[in-house]
Amino acid sequence: MTPLRVNLREKTRLSLLVLFCAVTLVLLISCSNVANLVLARGIAREREMALRAVLGAGRGRLMRQLLTESAVLSLLAGGIGLILAHVGLRLLIAFAPPDIPRLEQAGVDRGTLVFALAVSLLAAGIFGLLPAWKASRNDPGDSLRTGIRSGGPSLTRTRSILVIAEFALAVVLLTGAGLLIRSFLALEAVDLGFDPGRVLTINIALPSGTPESRNAFYDAVLERVGALPGIHAAGQVDALFELGGVGNLGLRAIEGRPPEPKDQWTPLSWAFIRGEYFQAMGTSLLRGRYFTSQDGPDSPLVAIIDESMARRYWPGQDPLGKRFKGQDPRGHHDDWLTVVGIVRNMRRGGLENNPTPHVFEPYGQALDGDRTGDLVVRTTGNSHAAAAALREAIRELSGTAILSNVSTMEEQLADQVSPRRFQTSLLGLFSGIAMVLAGVGIFGVLHYSVAQRTHEIGIRGALGARPTDVLCLVLGQAMRLAFWGIAIGISAGLALTRFMASLLFGVGSADPVTFVTVPVLLGLVSLFATYVPARRAMRVDPMMALRYE
Repeated sequence: MTPLRVNLREKTRLSLLVLFCAVTLVLLISCSNVANLVLARGIAREREMALRAVLGAGRGRLMRQLLTESAVLSLLAGGIGLILAHVGLRLLIAFAPPDIPRLEQAGVDRGTLVFALAVSLLAAGIFGLLPAWKASRNDPGDSLRTGIRSGGPSLTRTRSILVIAEFALAVVLLTGAGLLIRSFLALEAVDLGFDPGRVLTINIALPSGTPESRNAFYDAVLERVGALPGIHAAGQVDALFELGGVGNLGLRAIEGRPPEPKDQWTPLSWAFIRGEYFQAMGTSLLRGRYFTSQDGPDSPLVAIIDESMARRYWPGQDPLGKRFKGQDPRGHHDDWLTVVGIVRNMRRGGLENNPTPHVFEPYGQALDGDRTGDLVVRTTGNSHAAAAALREAIRELSGTAILSNVSTMEEQLADQVSPRRFQTSLLGLFSGIAMVLAGVGIFGVLHYSVAQRTHEIGIRGALGARPTDVLCLVLGQAMRLAFWGIAIGISAGLALTRFMASLLFGVGSADPVTFVTVPVLLGLVSLFATYVPARRAMRVDPMMALRYE
């Protein structure tokens, strides 16, 4: 028993929470970048701040000025973000799966404006305060007297910590995206148990008629459709997929041994088919035979089971010829069903669920065989091209028949994985942005570091340091920052990705491939980002650096 709101929204809520956390991480990385750049800019403005202080500006006045500048930047960014959000929201709704409740009603409303304003001001306050505080602590006398613009070791540590934090956050985000991508690939590669290529599905319903007339109509449809050119096989099943789940069931009786106890019942599915259903689905008959026209209401009751059903009730035995009594809806008799065939497991309960044991019976032996069914047609060519001919053939038999959900099997399967594709694509997009921002962050730090250390690099060159030594110096600084950020990010990722376990398929939350690939990728990004600063450091002329310092 579960509350209705949990049943309807729990998995969607978790997915949206993961995406919101991803957006938050991107925001934090962006703000860390801006704070780092403002800190570096503050070094260049030390003399300006010193002059303001000498002319009477107090510490609070300097902090207010720098915070105001940060607020202006944040509000401008927030405004541009709202414009992009308004445009991007239309694309998001078009791309999103249909099972996110009320997504089509989402828009840039008053609440969104207030939220964007609050986030912008919060970002300005938190990430603008540190640079402002650092700038206000400088001694104006030293800055004016010596012209030093190093910022001191404390400022260097602060900027290094921000870069390390960027890399750590990027690792967490990339790890989550990597796990979802690996899950999506595993889902795409899952064994369906049937061949979805060139298969067309149509739901057919008759608004009126007796059970006999309905059965006659569906039989006539299969006969007419099967005779059309380009049709390889046609069949019908009472439900194409069982995505809502099936209940725990067991057999009432198994010939030669006691029935399965109720406390051992597990999900069991009962399906009714007509025509060449298995051939149309492209599933393999492992042993026995398919249903034939002789399997009618006056014939002995027969059933075809799948591999899971055979393992559940007849492990290590040949199920052909075995008899059982089940939970089928006939109800008014208690005859034995004989197993005449075994087919491969089919994932009719959803791609992410293990195959459910199945019992298939022919429509002709079911009391309610006139129920609405899904027509499954395997074509020899393009399935969409055959849709018009199928509609016309069915309309000729009944002008009142209701045809719906006309689509290919591949489209049906794509709809099943659309929520996961949506989550994976968005998280992948955010992770790509985070990776670029992390690279920009380390580039900015090294760029300003090389500019500030020009005199030092000149001295090293004058004392005999080769360009390769300078290159190793700059790369070593970058790799140290990247290493610590990646190490912290991996530890945080191992702890946080456990909360995503219910969104994963085929991989664990500590998947070694993901946790090895992400650090390697970020390491390559950091190397690429250090290329320009490293080249600049290698080209420093010792004489020019010493002359103009």
